[in-house]
Amino acid sequence: MTYLLTIDPGRSTGIALGFYDAITPYRLIERWNVLGGVAGFIHWWKTTDISFDEIVIESFVLDPDNKFSADLTPVQIEGMIMALLYGSGLSLVWQPRTDKAGLKPYPKDCTTSTQRQRFRFDFLDQFGLFAAGAANDDSNDAVTHALVHLKRLRHMPSMLAFWPPRPLKAVA
Repeated sequence: MTYLLTIDPGRSTGIALGFYDAITPYRLIERWNVLGGVAGFIHWWKTTDISFDEIVIESFVLDPDNKFSADLTPVQIEGMIMALLYGSGLSLVWQPRTDKAGLKPYPKDCTTSTQRQRFRFDFLDQFGLFAAGAANDDSNDAVTHALVHLKRLRHMPSMLAFWPPRPLKAVA
């Protein structure tokens, strides 16, 4: 069994812990929405007793057409995680936030970030992986990162559970 920790860092950090193995698709064990930026994350890390085999983290990417002052809290948390895991033998898998689109292709009319988030969250809800309320947005994103990671790995039990093959169309 492989325990997968996924983190969506920020002022509010979403964290999800799940597991999978050779015959079991991804199963969510627990989720957290950690408030307080770096200090909140440090407190969570030091007071939460979990173990994991893999870690996936959303990596901070500054948009080239950024018209606002960027919040660099995610970068600070990324650096802290790198320091905490240094020498542990665990490899970090970095996922840009744009990878969340890999969960399921957006419909053509799904153009705003709010519409796309709703679309992703509806997908999670189909499988009992969605937690309602804006306070859970970041942990829902962390779950999304877990599924995208397993899809990228082509983990077959997860692929069949979350993205079953389409039935073949009969050829006349």
